[in-house]
Amino acid sequence: MRLVIAATAIAALSLTACGKKPEADKPSVTVNANGYTVKGNDGSATITTGAGAASAAAARTPDFAPVYPGATVESTIAGVGSENGEAQGGSVVFNTKASPQQVIDFYKQKTGAAGLAPQMSADMGQALMFAASDDATKRGVQVIVSGKDGGSNVTVTWATPKS
Repeated sequence: MRLVIAATAIAALSLTACGKKPEADKPSVTVNANGYTVKGNDGSATITTGAGAASAAAARTPDFAPVYPGATVESTIAGVGSENGEAQGGSVVFNTKASPQQVIDFYKQKTGAAGLAPQMSADMGQALMFAASDDATKRGVQVIVSGKDGGSNVTVTWATPKS
């Protein structure tokens, strides 16, 4: 699993180098016991798994996209980048005993309280999806929830301006 996450992060950073000198954008990878950090000229991504994932998620998620209360975090990804380094974002994957609808309702409340407007809500049979954003503050979130073992498997992805 860690290899797949690292390969995905390297591929994502490598793709940002399209049209640029290859040597200038050659990413570096640092591996530690809890994950990986990939750095390129235009940004970086940190992937945390295992024991450090929960504390990393708590430190990285914005107020409009917190980890669902009581959830078990599987992994987090946080990064800073864009063509001019003005954006940051991340993703957290977790499991919870709450139903998919309870999870979606939680994020609808959190995003509404933070001033984000709903952009999409979908029931895809096996999964629910919700997205909200605020163009004025350049913040956004997407939540995908599927049922798992009487609870839910959740992926929350967010974006904010670089602080």
